[in-house]
Amino acid sequence: MNLTKKGLLAIAVTATALLALTGCDSTPPGAAESAASGDCTPRDPGLQVLTDGTLTVAQYEYPPFSMSDGPSNLTGLEGDVLTKFAEAQCLTLTVDKGDSSAMITAVATGRADTTLGSWYRTKERAEKVRLSAPVVVSPFSTVTETGASTLDELAGMKIGAGQGLVGIDKLKEVLGDNLSTYPNDDAVYDDIEAGRIDGTVQGFIAGHQYLEKHGITGYQVTMLEPDDRLPATLDPGQTNFPVNQGNEALGEALDRFIAELRESGELDEIAEKYGLDPKVMHPGEPNLL
Repeated sequence: MNLTKKGLLAIAVTATALLALTGCDSTPPGAAESAASGDCTPRDPGLQVLTDGTLTVAQYEYPPFSMSDGPSNLTGLEGDVLTKFAEAQCLTLTVDKGDSSAMITAVATGRADTTLGSWYRTKERAEKVRLSAPVVVSPFSTVTETGASTLDELAGMKIGAGQGLVGIDKLKEVLGDNLSTYPNDDAVYDDIEAGRIDGTVQGFIAGHQYLEKHGITGYQVTMLEPDDRLPATLDPGQTNFPVNQGNEALGEALDRFIAELRESGELDEIAEKYGLDPKVMHPGEPNLL
């Protein structure tokens, strides 16, 4: 299913269902339990990981993609997928928490097997890590009171964005001193709530969730219109699970697993579990922003 602009707009119909995200009690079974059972057969025998018997995941909180309340517990749109993957490989999950800015570096330098948290497939990241098959589609969007949908509209506003945002340098070229960067998205929304900035730029799904998380009303999440000045707007953003470039086998195993979950309908079930239209789990052919 290749989502067009019209198809992406249909996702907005179910966006308000994100209200129940953080209160969901349905947690997938942990990988540790399966690995410890003694009768587990790995889906891909001999898979190389940093620590034998363990899948080390660099993680930061980014609902609804990445959530964790324990050292071996991952939930969310992507967290559930990695939990299922670890279980299928008879691996124990180890969650290595950190700031969003450290996630890709942790994978690239061999301190984590993979990471999650709505990491778009981009040309720049492809030079540092091995990108997996697309998992979720979440178009580049604005969060403003006015419903700004173009870069020119943003140019007259004070905008904040997380420093790990894809295309942040290009956005800075357009907005100049009107753009402030923050260590994480919670800090961005704190300043929106305090009236210090007029809005932010973020993925469509996360934008809705962060407004709800911070209890902010009166703001709209609006998909940005395509603009050559910001390549991230030209194609819908596709999330993935980056792995170290030296571990192609792990990347291929993730690719196959994502395809199997999509074909079986399990990815659709994960989307529905978090109150989202299953369309978000069908990003179409892989692209690079």
